[in-house]
Order: sequence, then C-alpha cells, then structure tokens
Amino acid sequence: MELHHLRAFEVLAQELNFTRAAARLHLSQQALSAQVRELERRTGTPLFERTTRSVTLTEAGRTLLQHVPGILLSVGQALAETRRAATAASGPRLVVGLAGVSGLDLAAGVVRAFREAHPDVDLSLRNVGFGDASAGLASGDTDVALVWLPVPEGITAVALTEDPRLAVLPVDHPLARHDEVAASDLADEPFVWIDEMDARVRDYWTLADYRVGRPVRVGARISGFEDSWAAVRAGLAVAASPASTLATLPGADLVTRPVRGLTPAVLGVCRRTADDRALVHTFVDAAREAAGRAGG
Repeated sequence: MELHHLRAFEVLAQELNFTRAAARLHLSQQALSAQVRELERRTGTPLFERTTRSVTLTEAGRTLLQHVPGILLSVGQALAETRRAATAASGPRLVVGLAGVSGLDLAAGVVRAFREAHPDVDLSLRNVGFGDASAGLASGDTDVALVWLPVPEGITAVALTEDPRLAVLPVDHPLARHDEVAASDLADEPFVWIDEMDARVRDYWTLADYRVGRPVRVGARISGFEDSWAAVRAGLAVAASPASTLATLPGADLVTRPVRGLTPAVLGVCRRTADDRALVHTFVDAAREAAGRAGG
C-alpha cells in the first residue's frame, strides 16, 4: 500500500467529490480514480459507492478512514525524528509552525518567552501556507505550532486565547449597511475557499454550522490571507476572521462587522498526539504560561 494511495483516499473521503478531491491533490480526476481503484484492488474490497450523483464511503471505507490519519501522521513523525537525528550533534532543535498568527502579539510573546527560558535550543520559525491547517505538523516539517483551531485529527491542541470572529465585507456589500450581522445571514454568503484544506477545518471557517445543512457557496478559491482580501475587495466572497488578524486590512474598500451569535476563534498551541518529547511539552507549557500572563 503506497502513501499516495492513502492520501488520495483520505482527501476523497473528506470531500466525497472527485472534482474537489482531484483539485486538492493537484491530480486529474482520471489519475485520482486510478489511485482509488488500485487501493481497492490492494484491500480487496470497494471503499466507495459511486453513482452519477454521489460518492459515499462503504463500511470498509469507513473502517479504513479511522486508521489513515494516524498512519500519515506517523510517517510525518518518523520523518521529523529522522531529520532531528541527523542534526542531533548540533544540540536541541525545535521548529515552530505559524499559520496566520505571525503578526499577533501573543504569538511573538510565546516565542520570546521560550527563547529566554531556553537559550540553548536552536529555535526556528516557519510560516506555513493557509491551506495547511496542521501548520506543518502532519508533514513533519514542524515540531509544534501556533495555529487557529480546529486542527486535523491526530494533533493535540491546547487553547491559549479566544478572539471574536468578524465579518470581512466589501464596503458596498448589503450586510455592510448594518452595525452587526447575524451569523446565519453571513453563512449564506459566498465564501473564500481553499481546496487543499482539511474539510472539517474548512467547514469551521465557512460557517457550516450556521447553514443548517445547506452547502457552502464558493465565491473564490484562494491560497492565503492576501488572496482572501483580494477576493473580498472584488466582491467575490466574504470571510469570517479573527479580529486580531484584521488590524491592517488593505484598502478602505473593506469593512468589518461584529457577527451576532458566532463563536469566537480560538488560538492554540499544537503538537502531534504521538510526539511526547520533553522539549515539545516544554514549549506547550511555556505557551500556556505566556498566554496566562497575557490574559491576566
């Protein structure tokens, strides 16, 4: 069984749509279908039920899906440990992933506090693309991460602080006429969309819980914050973002509004669940303490 087969299976199981899954994987639909068929051949059973209108998991597929995230994370863990072993002679090293938080005072405070308490550690920061909700943990490129929750399965998160989510709208949008918008009204608008993002995480940022089963309206496909603001400025989509990330919105043609009934964003410090190294736990503890001081 090849890792790329498992990755293709996981993405298709999340999307239940060959077009979207192929786009996330940067494959043609024919190539994705071939990988799924090969995995089904190797497992000896159908993993999906396909009709002209829908794709659903079989019972065997649901069983395999319970194991795949852990398998992929284990590979990421193995790669991370291998890289660390190769550089062990140079002393302790920690790579911190940052996803959409590098400008936050708390994120800087966490890193600064850890650096001051552990000057012997070779500390590296890595900004990770908006589409990677694990901030490099799943691939093994980072050891810990500061990222907005939720995160994909197989990653343990400790909440550090909450931040209101604000609606980001074009200045001429009908909802911008109000001092406050309802979460259900915002949820019915077209949203920015990231193909490669974990489906559960993407549902959170596109307000799936406030559409009562209705599918999201995709306004623009993006890859990062700057793309997001360009799409909103053009009137293609709206967004719901943590207030602390919106202090330097580009241009006067974007406005923010409080969203009535919308749960706040939560910033967390994260690690791979299977990674129990003392240095990783030390960073998590330092982040929790720094957040406590900032909040107190």
